[in-house]
Amino acid sequence: MGLFDFFKKKKEEEWIEIYSPLNGKVLDISMVPDEAFAQKMIGDGCAIDPSEGSVYSPVAGEVDIFDTNHAVSFETEKGLELIVHFGIDTVKLGGEGFQRVGKTGAKVQPGDELVKYDLEFIKENAKSVITPVVINSMDEVEDLKIVASGDVKVGDLLMKVKLKNK
Repeated sequence: MGLFDFFKKKKEEEWIEIYSPLNGKVLDISMVPDEAFAQKMIGDGCAIDPSEGSVYSPVAGEVDIFDTNHAVSFETEKGLELIVHFGIDTVKLGGEGFQRVGKTGAKVQPGDELVKYDLEFIKENAKSVITPVVINSMDEVEDLKIVASGDVKVGDLLMKVKLKNK
């Protein structure tokens, strides 16, 4: 490995890659029909208009699945925190339409299945199925790049995050 390769590798390692947790279409965060998400009050990122399937882990880290299974949060080894919030006002469903597969507190890898969802039921019973994928530890973030657009599948590279040097 030459000197150039060493610096190139070091530069690449500074970015945390976040993979798509759902199959669907990538949307700008401003398209989320909820002011707190659209105005980045909770954090920055993007959203996905989901197609049928499940929610999968977008990163390697520790997972916390909300009691109602509508949202899943993650913390990576480097301290980055993010949340996948399936739909809007889905907490009001009290877990109906969602089936937990993963376990809270588990160490997960990108692509691990966590929650199955009934898209048709949720479309009929919630405000929206548009799913924000947001970094909620933005105070730790130096740079955020949304790298996906259009249709994505689980495991496609969605975002890259560069943490501030401490």
